[in-house]
Amino acid sequence: MLRAWQDVIVKWQLVPGDGPVEAPAADRHAERGRSALVAGRLDDALAEFQAAADLRHDPLDRVGVADVHLARGGWRIAEENYRAALTEGGLAALLGQLGLAQVKVGKGQAAGAVADLELLVADRPDDPVLRFYLASAWYSAAEQCRSRTSEDMLVITSEQQLRICEDAARRILTLRTGDDELERGAEHLLTEVNMGRRWTWSPEGIAVSLAVLTVALGLITVVAGGLLDNVVLVFVGIVAGAALLYAIVHRFRRQTWRRRADEMAHHIIKYGV
Repeated sequence: MLRAWQDVIVKWQLVPGDGPVEAPAADRHAERGRSALVAGRLDDALAEFQAAADLRHDPLDRVGVADVHLARGGWRIAEENYRAALTEGGLAALLGQLGLAQVKVGKGQAAGAVADLELLVADRPDDPVLRFYLASAWYSAAEQCRSRTSEDMLVITSEQQLRICEDAARRILTLRTGDDELERGAEHLLTEVNMGRRWTWSPEGIAVSLAVLTVALGLITVVAGGLLDNVVLVFVGIVAGAALLYAIVHRFRRQTWRRRADEMAHHIIKYGV
């Protein structure tokens, strides 16, 4: 699925505004189709774009038809029309590339869309529309990489997922899209990553108790060895205490994301990367 409705329609900001009042019939159909698409009237939009396509050969009409199918989840037909626009070059080709990236997102291949859009933004780094689509694709990549529970909650369950989420959040914020929803989502995602990297004891009570007991026993052994003037006993106390403390830390000290992943394991119905 696509992240938001804006992912379908924002690309039309790249197309020049309204034409003259006495524009040809095909242009009027295309303009009405664009207005209907932006308003979410998909049936009207499809009818108008098809009417325009019947009267002329303009690849932007194919983009409009593709957008309607994209909004409806018709990935195959959308892709066919975007590819047809792609072969025409010019502005239609750019919109076709953006549309194909959205098809990838819809198919669950947001990482591939990110790679394609990074190339477009590298060529036109100051274009706010391209930056928006790249940021949106990164956000979708962060969503698709994570595991999902039966209640549709997203959970980080691997180090790779943690890295992807961090990369996505930082890239979205550097793109400065001006989209409040995207930027708030990136900030929340970065907070989740930072919280996930924190170390914690699991289970906390047992781990702390064992650590305190180990340190105490080690100190007692060392003190006893000193009082008995027994170097071996001192050495054993130091080595055994250090080894036990290491074992406790290794066994019970975990990053927060691992602890949460274990807690949510029986709720997960789809694992991410």
